[in-house]
This record gives sequence, C-alpha cells and structure tokens, in this order.
Amino acid sequence: MQLKTSYQYIPVTNLQQAMEWYSEHLGFKLAVEDAICLELRTESGVRVILIPNEEGKVTSHMNYTNGVQATYGFTVGEDIHSLYQQFKDKGIKVGKLTDYQGLSFKFFDPDGNAIELWGDYPTL
Repeated sequence: MQLKTSYQYIPVTNLQQAMEWYSEHLGFKLAVEDAICLELRTESGVRVILIPNEEGKVTSHMNYTNGVQATYGFTVGEDIHSLYQQFKDKGIKVGKLTDYQGLSFKFFDPDGNAIELWGDYPTL
C-alpha cells in the first residue's frame, strides 16, 4: 500500500461561511457539494471536508489543562514567520510561534477549530 494524501473532517456551524473563510485564508476551492458536507481541495491536493455542527458541540482539537492541541495541520513551503504575521494582520486568532522540530503555530477558524501550520523539519 502507498498512501497518497489525507483528508480531515472539520465541524462548522455554517457550511457556506466556512467554505468562504477556508477559501480566502487557505486557498481551498469547492470540489464536492452534497446534502451533508462540502469537500474543499487545494491545487496541491490537500482535502478538507466541512461537516455540519449546528449546535457547536463537536470540537476538532484536544483540550488539555495547559491549552488546546490541534489534531490536524498543514505543512507549508512559505516562510512561517511571514505567514504568522499575515494571519495576525488579518485578525485571525493565532497561538505562539513555537520551535519544536521546526517552526509552527496554531490558528483558529471562526468556529474555534484549532489548526496548525508547520514549516516542516529544519534543514540540516
């Protein structure tokens, strides 16, 4: 078996608004629309599936006593410092820029889902 890519389910309270947000800030495009979800994809093949969470009871991250841990994230090729500043400038809630096996930071979508952007492992 050879795994090719992955996908994540993201619980949102408004499918249309979430699709617009993910398109604007992360470059996703609508790929599949059906009665129960919206599948978004990037040009590079990254997939997310937005699912209804009308009551806001489902979370997509783990809650610990010292904060939340994203359960999914995206590896980026751009300068992580620049992306961090861009997200802050756009008013997107972000966590601290951290350096653990490469630079990364957490950000939150409008539904409070914690997602991580990672600059990948440092080059040696």
